[in-house]
Amino acid sequence: MDLDGILSRFHQDPDIWGPDANIFNPESFANGVSGACKLPYVYMPFGVGPRICVGQHFAMAELKILLALIVSNFSFSLSPKYRHSPALCLLIEPEHGVNILIKKL
Repeated sequence: MDLDGILSRFHQDPDIWGPDANIFNPESFANGVSGACKLPYVYMPFGVGPRICVGQHFAMAELKILLALIVSNFSFSLSPKYRHSPALCLLIEPEHGVNILIKKL
């Protein structure tokens, strides 16, 4: 099976995505990728290899502009409720998440 066949299998497999794997339903991502499928690491929204999405670079540029606008218009600080507790999974990440206070400048 070629790479295209593997990717389409990952993105349309009912065993991974549930019975509506072939139906466009953005609400299935309401709880994030991990809530939408059983194996979140198979979600590759821009694809890989020679069949990569032509809009990937545009989407990343839009994301950088949006992030720059957010950072320039808001201030960020850690919440007093934040409890430092790094956990090692595949990466080191905060065990209890990070509570951030956001204030408009």
